[in-house]
Amino acid sequence: MPRGEPSSADRELITLLAERELVVSAAQLERWRRAGLLPRHRRRWLGRGQGSAAVLEAMTVEIAASLARHARQGRDLRWTVLGWYTEAGRPPLPGHAAVPAPPWTAVREALLWAMAASPAHRLLVQARAARGEAAQDAVYTAADRLLAHAPGDGPHPNRVRQMLLAGGEEPCWRGPGRRPVAQLAVAAGMGADELAASLLTGSLAATGMLAPGGGQALSERLEQAEKDGTLLPWLAQLVDGYDPLAALAAATEQEMARAREAALTLAGFGGLYVMHGLLMPDTPALAALRDAIDQAGGGPLLRNALAAMTHPQYVATMLSSCLTPAVAAFGDYLGQALAGHPQGLFYRPEQPHDRDQYMNEWIAAMRAATYHGA
Repeated sequence: MPRGEPSSADRELITLLAERELVVSAAQLERWRRAGLLPRHRRRWLGRGQGSAAVLEAMTVEIAASLARHARQGRDLRWTVLGWYTEAGRPPLPGHAAVPAPPWTAVREALLWAMAASPAHRLLVQARAARGEAAQDAVYTAADRLLAHAPGDGPHPNRVRQMLLAGGEEPCWRGPGRRPVAQLAVAAGMGADELAASLLTGSLAATGMLAPGGGQALSERLEQAEKDGTLLPWLAQLVDGYDPLAALAAATEQEMARAREAALTLAGFGGLYVMHGLLMPDTPALAALRDAIDQAGGGPLLRNALAAMTHPQYVATMLSSCLTPAVAAFGDYLGQALAGHPQGLFYRPEQPHDRDQYMNEWIAAMRAATYHGA
């Protein structure tokens, strides 16, 4: 076979991906193989001196499809690996095959690379090395530069819903900015007393380090700690151990898989929380879930998880947070809030089984809001 000509198995693979509206080239497939991401085709011997032929296996098709979904021209392959790893943790859609997991060595390398390259981690390293007033001033300058491009937390879903229904101010929900981790980096490197308690607690809540425990609202815990005079020491103790890169480096493949499951669970709850603002019809179960989230002060964490798990550049930070048992347990805490609703999230007593009607109502509400806003 002339050099550069794709095998029959590669031609078949390219055709199958095109049927899924995924465009790849033979050269792209070979780059993925050289990187150890796409398995080489198994050879089948034809016998009688006829040589061998490459055999396309179903797993190879699913791996190539995931790589194609997450690859971008000019993008480092490690970002592609993180997108693939996130997708592999989601349950398959009905009628679709499960996405095989990427090689663990590639996942670990991508996570450590992404975290080490993040501006917030570089700020943490700079803050920990700061000695003297000039060096500390440089840390604040770097933090200000980072925070200038970091959106804060978006409006509460109730507020978004009200704005859409009123047709006035355009709602704006903003994803995970660098603000929480940048503030944490300064505090971890230079001491918790460098930040006002209100700023630090907001950052810790958004990154999940202040996850609710025992059903007690976060605001109640903070208020009690402030009354006891233990707030700042408590926050300092949390911040002193803040080292997401070390947490990722120490995690095993199984621990990271559990962290990914926890992060995707939180992202799923975050999606339900945010969709209330986008006029999703309400149900008793969804109302109970929102009440539990608001009582626990978990809205910022869930909104952060939702956007983080759909953007590879934030996956490493989110997974490092979910290596913390308290953060990982937050999904279980919210699951308990739904225990009294065995009929399901979308069950409505007046229309118990009509899923089509539910979706039609949602679409109609969105259209009405759009027209009203126009």
